[in-house]
Amino acid sequence: MLAELAAGAAEGLLLIQDSASCEGRTLLKSFVAASAQRGESVHVLGFDIPEEEFKAGFSTTVTSQLLYHDAFRDPLGWTGQGRGLALDDFASSELVARLAAATQEPSTVVLDSLSWLLLRLPFPLVCQVLAQLPRRAKVADLKITRIVALLHGDLHQPGQLEALHALARVVVKVAPAPEAVLGGDGAARVAATLHKRRGGKVVRKREYFTVLPNWVLRCLGELPEDGLSREEDAQVPATADPTANLTFNLRLSEAERRVKEAVPLPYQFSEEKKSSLLQTSTSLGKIYYEPDAADDIDEEDPDDDLDV
Repeated sequence: MLAELAAGAAEGLLLIQDSASCEGRTLLKSFVAASAQRGESVHVLGFDIPEEEFKAGFSTTVTSQLLYHDAFRDPLGWTGQGRGLALDDFASSELVARLAAATQEPSTVVLDSLSWLLLRLPFPLVCQVLAQLPRRAKVADLKITRIVALLHGDLHQPGQLEALHALARVVVKVAPAPEAVLGGDGAARVAATLHKRRGGKVVRKREYFTVLPNWVLRCLGELPEDGLSREEDAQVPATADPTANLTFNLRLSEAERRVKEAVPLPYQFSEEKKSSLLQTSTSLGKIYYEPDAADDIDEEDPDDDLDV
């Protein structure tokens, strides 16, 4: 699934969530390289690292498709030069005007990183801009196919992460892979992907991946359904037996089991009892009444006083 997403299988907001134990910028750059090689214009809103560091390792073909909007050098606009991207420029109308002035081709917008914005702007405002940006761009005759954002999950509250996951169409969480998994030229990692498709179907997959030189994504296979590889599964200790070391016996011997199975259950009729109950009688039913000595029987007609 990860390779399909890098090839452009999903549109909308795509979150790459990393942590202190496993960085996600390498995977982000592989998505950037894949978008540029498809001929799309890639607008990078850079907040975390300088432009030179972000572009390092890209080929000239990819670099020619990059449109870098530098918000790292002067994020607050103190120098007054006005060439870079400032924090106050993060609004849907301002971003659409900046992106449309650069190109009118189908574009991918990259946020490096979304966490930088969430730590400095109101959370509802950032979510509103992410939701409005593709619609505002469509009005300006600019097609934004997807927004790929890097999110540092350790820096935010669980409630904020859940809200962002609900807003996104694809969420990719990266984690380090076990040492037994080899990634070839690069370090192997685990990607837990959640993809909400247009038809309403939600797909979840966990797979190993690595990023080769020139930011080429290589998938190494999916994890088993239980989330453990065969090597890890062999190391998992056996489940403890709760019936062990008890002062009484909870198990049945074969003789005890046969005796138990031979005992009829309550309200369980035998075949003879069933046939006798279900047998239809051929004689007519009769009622026999024998009056008791204490019965008060009046032989007179109770209707004698009526003039009928």
